[in-house]
Amino acid sequence: MNNRLLREPLLHFAAAGALLFALSAIFQHGDGSSGDEIRISQSRIDHLAAVFARGWQRPPTAAELQGLVDDYVRGEVLYREAIKLGLDRDDTVIRRRLRLKMELLAEDLADAVDPGKQALQRYFADHRQDYLHPARLSFRQIYFNSDRRGAAGANARAALARLRGGDNAADIGDSSALRQRYTDESAGRIDRVFGDGFSARLRELPRGRWSGPVRSAYGQHLVYIETFTPRRPAEFTDVQPQVLRDWRQQQQKDLLQRQYLTLRAKYHIHVDGEIRGATSEVARQ
Repeated sequence: MNNRLLREPLLHFAAAGALLFALSAIFQHGDGSSGDEIRISQSRIDHLAAVFARGWQRPPTAAELQGLVDDYVRGEVLYREAIKLGLDRDDTVIRRRLRLKMELLAEDLADAVDPGKQALQRYFADHRQDYLHPARLSFRQIYFNSDRRGAAGANARAALARLRGGDNAADIGDSSALRQRYTDESAGRIDRVFGDGFSARLRELPRGRWSGPVRSAYGQHLVYIETFTPRRPAEFTDVQPQVLRDWRQQQQKDLLQRQYLTLRAKYHIHVDGEIRGATSEVARQ
């Protein structure tokens, strides 16, 4: 097998999928225990000691370590007896927890795979529409408080005429915590400050002159658009860390789906009840 094949991420995921199912069996009895035997291995004792040391910033004493082992045995005994009694069945919380652990196991395996630059570049090329630099705006604004002014819009329009006639912008408008000038702000950032839709309304305004009024979550604004940069495709080197995160998330989803389909094939699924939408009578209840 050549080195190129060994570096192929898909081969790693095939191996990871096989390892996932093997680990499922191993984790059921991590210390080699079976039946009614509980065996505490040295690795288990070392793990208990390490967890204690991380929490207390010191190693446990012999008595403390014995207490940790005793508590582990207690938990294992009660866990096994609970399983024998079927207490794990029909318990929504336990079912969700076990499902989460299975999914986290698959995700950890996916995170361990290094896709390599070429695989990431292929993923980036297939999903370029997901990697766009957002539109950015630089603008000045003059605020008119709708709570103070009964006709903030009319006042703003009158002030706009004064501005276009040469009046100083510093002498117009109401004071607020909003800045008078915003430089190279993304559309998302602008909407978080001024309210949803504000950036879209700004993009409709002409550049290089005062315009408005424009309504925000606070009141009315006169706006001077200095620069507007529309959103544009990103270069791979600019977003490589994000591409890696997205690639891994996609691989995790794929691995989880393959895991599920493989495990599901072991079962015969029978749906005995009728699946239907709620009737109008039920919906009213």
